[in-house]
Amino acid sequence: MAESYSDRNSKKEGLRSIVNKISRKLGLRGKLLLTLLPSILAILLFTGYTSYRVADEYVDIALTRTVKVHTLAIVHEVEKYMETCRTDLLFFAQGDMRAESLRDMMERRLQAGGNNYFELVYLPASGGKPVVLVQRNGRITEMNLTESSRIEPDPLLELEKINSLKQGEVQPSQVMEVVYPIPDANASNLHVRTHVIRFYTYFPGDSDNPPGILFLSVEASQIRNILSLYNSEKSPLWAFPRSQELRFSYLFNTEGWILFQSASIHEKDKELTTFLARENFEGTLGKQGHASAFRPNKNHAMYWQALEKVKNNANGLLKIAEKDDANSNVKSFYFSYAPVTFKTAINASPMVYGGIVFIDRSQLPIIAGYKHFDVMLLVTIVSIAVISLLIFCIGRILTTPVLKLATKMNELSSLETLEEINLPYYGFDVEMLQRSINNIIRRVKQQVTELQAKDEAIFNVNKREPANLKRELEALVDIELSLIPEIIGHGPIITNLKSDILKAAKVDVDVLISGETGTGKQLVAEAIHNQSKRKKMRFVSINCGALDENLLLDVLFGHVKGAFSDAKTDRSGAFNEANGGTLFLDEIQSASPKVQQSLLRAIASRKIKPLGSDKELDFNVRIIAATNVDLPSLIEQKIFREDLYYRLKVISIATPALREHPENIPMLSLYYLKQAEQLTGRTNIGISKGALSKLISYQWSGNVRELVNCITRATVMAEGNIIQPEEIRLEGELESKTPASEAEITSFSEVEEAVIPIDEKPLENQNHKKNKQIETIDNPSPLSERQKMAWSKIQTKKTVTRKEYQDIVGGRLPTRTAIYDLQDFVRRGMLTKQGKGPSTRYAVSVKQ
Repeated sequence: MAESYSDRNSKKEGLRSIVNKISRKLGLRGKLLLTLLPSILAILLFTGYTSYRVADEYVDIALTRTVKVHTLAIVHEVEKYMETCRTDLLFFAQGDMRAESLRDMMERRLQAGGNNYFELVYLPASGGKPVVLVQRNGRITEMNLTESSRIEPDPLLELEKINSLKQGEVQPSQVMEVVYPIPDANASNLHVRTHVIRFYTYFPGDSDNPPGILFLSVEASQIRNILSLYNSEKSPLWAFPRSQELRFSYLFNTEGWILFQSASIHEKDKELTTFLARENFEGTLGKQGHASAFRPNKNHAMYWQALEKVKNNANGLLKIAEKDDANSNVKSFYFSYAPVTFKTAINASPMVYGGIVFIDRSQLPIIAGYKHFDVMLLVTIVSIAVISLLIFCIGRILTTPVLKLATKMNELSSLETLEEINLPYYGFDVEMLQRSINNIIRRVKQQVTELQAKDEAIFNVNKREPANLKRELEALVDIELSLIPEIIGHGPIITNLKSDILKAAKVDVDVLISGETGTGKQLVAEAIHNQSKRKKMRFVSINCGALDENLLLDVLFGHVKGAFSDAKTDRSGAFNEANGGTLFLDEIQSASPKVQQSLLRAIASRKIKPLGSDKELDFNVRIIAATNVDLPSLIEQKIFREDLYYRLKVISIATPALREHPENIPMLSLYYLKQAEQLTGRTNIGISKGALSKLISYQWSGNVRELVNCITRATVMAEGNIIQPEEIRLEGELESKTPASEAEITSFSEVEEAVIPIDEKPLENQNHKKNKQIETIDNPSPLSERQKMAWSKIQTKKTVTRKEYQDIVGGRLPTRTAIYDLQDFVRRGMLTKQGKGPSTRYAVSVKQ
């Protein structure tokens, strides 16, 4: 007992200690809030729960009444429809039974907007001629004796009911299936199969017609459509939109068979179904004459109890828990039922024909609960706000001196403005606190000065360390294997650019690429070609700014032998060389008016006429044009033709400037650093953190071209294996360099081929002859595995183009890498370069 008492005391002491700690940490306002808020919240929660339960009960009562009214409305409409059938049948029974008279009465009722009856049949008991009339799509057809014998079931069998019928009395049938031969203009042996409800009466006979049976029928789908109408937005009871929960109704007979369910209001001719009605039941599917009818097993007590009440002409409603919570937003649904009665005669007591069940699901209780929760939350928040405001006002009066001291401390927003505090006297306690804070401020200022000196030294060392580009290296490998390896980078801008490329590649129309110099317009054009259905054909690139007017016309359209003095042979021209493929026209704004006119005529007619030729040649070429200026402004200045602009601009793609996606500078720097290593013969070159930061912060007016030259220049000039910040010479810093160094650096930007612009060329494709002064590799390195694999195929073909080389190695090789590989073969003496521009080919050397 002593130990137990000791344990209890220790627990109390521990609890008291925790309370004291919390109390010491809380200020005056916190203590007041901690005291008042819990009790107020408890009162609000109790009030809210009580009001919610009351509101939920009355919402349920309102929904119950609404569902009952909906069910009784459907029953009333069905009973009204069946009563009309009885009235019309008795009306027909008072007329002449000859076929012409019955047809006339049936047509008049149909034209007057009456019920759409399917059949009207008169069967004399003895003697006389049976009359069988069938209405389909507004056309009434009389069945002759031969056709009547092919009707299923045989109408003559209905004469068995003659003894159970009385004059002036109408008896309905259950839903039954009938088949009629109703030929039309397209099919002479057409049979119509449908489900009908027949209404029978006794015809006493007259001077012209013997006694017999007269009956008419309506298609069961007509009554089904009444159920569908009341379950749609066109319902007479429709008053407000409802949630998209599953609601339906169905008709069952007094034997427990579910005959059909409601359907979409737009599917009036749909076959009868019961799949929704039988969803939660097990039982028998199908009976004679009605394959879709369903009868639940006897173990479904709820259903059979409802059936018994319907037989006793009573209605009811049940609230059932939803079993399939995953596919429904409600926890329960309403099962409402009511009897469908039918008066066999005007003054007769109604008989129970069957019943209607209406299944209704409503989110109103859930929505009401959410709204109630919102209101209670708002009340709680307002109450807390009011109480907090009162506590704040009281606490402010008591804590004004401390608040002023805290405000003064908060004004010391940075270390540079850290000064000692000097406030008017507010008492001994506040003065002691002020002296303590000032002592802390003096010590902090001293320590900050020491830390700043240490941080500066650490920063200078850190920025010279190698930058971690492992993630960028992995990304480059992924890009190499991606769908568009030509475009290097990531992020939304590059993603959108690649998306535009893929969209443009899917359609075979002309494209206009616009963007600043050095943004990779030719790479975009080649990517479009490589992703298009023309990828197996040639891609021909023409730089309109690198050629004068006459030479450009000759390059584009070609000439025939003898067209001018130097025309020793025929020249096919770029349009013919690119036939079936893609023709890329770079710097299209540089084309002269004469060239523009010739291009416009060629694009419009898809025909060209070589110089000196009288024959026009058809061509099949996709044209991709590029420009680095604003063409609409040139149109306003009458420099560029507006009609040519709109001919070219079927699809427009803009290449982004490098300053718009600086997040890609590390990846691009790494990519071109690897190329610069191959070009300069250096290996294991890295870039420091400070140098990378310097590259990212620069605006790059020359875009990727300027970045390429900057990386190459830094690789050449780097003293060690890590490029340092001072070795990154940007545009403004180059002015201080000596002329000799300037000449040495700019040699990397020489162009090898006049028809390929410098901003689209890889480093490997620059003039090898002018780089001899920096070539540090005396013996060439071994061929790569890719080159070894391609060399045997090149020897077999004897000649190869850049595009063919890409196809040999797999088709996904970037253009820059392919050009580098071919130039490497040339430097080794294995291949010989033939031709220039679009017609460039590489032939196997004779010594090979």
